Amino acid sequence: MKEVKSQSFVRWFDRQFDSNTGSEYFNEFLQQLDHFPAVLNKLLKSCPIEVSTRKMGDKWSVNENIGHLILLEDLWRIRFRDIKEGKPDMSPADLNNTATDESSFNNMLFEELIKNLASERHKTIAMLQKMSEEDLLKTSIHPRLQQPMNVIDLMDFVAEHDLHHLNAIQSIIGSIENI
Repeated sequence: MKEVKSQSFVRWFDRQFDSNTGSEYFNEFLQQLDHFPAVLNKLLKSCPIEVSTRKMGDKWSVNENIGHLILLEDLWRIRFRDIKEGKPDMSPADLNNTATDESSFNNMLFEELIKNLASERHKTIAMLQKMSEEDLLKTSIHPRLQQPMNVIDLMDFVAEHDLHHLNAIQSIIGSIENI
């Protein structure tokens, strides 16, 4: 099993990631990615709407964190396709997260958001399951990190991004419960 690195205290944009991860981790990362919406659902199953929509200063609410994850699923699929197609560079992200900030995720129920995330994630999982061993090991340069990543590396990146937002959501819930 791959060693788990605890970097939750590090800002997302300051994190570093390994590259050239072997295909032996494919099933492990696929399972993590596939299971994540259920993890969120279990964590939030009794979360009141006033907690899931509450912003703490300029930080996103629980709903906005989930909405952000939904929006990124399309980018992940584009990047996986970039690697598979042998593009030298992966497609860039909007590092300002404009779509998340301009969306109205706090007008939705978190259950609906998790359902949407599960649906989008299912598309990503289906895409990954169709990749060949050769596809898994092709590389493209990650635009922010400026390092080559293969499909397995990007799966790890996405799983770590999920955990980063899970930690943020847990922190929000903990902060509000302590008020």
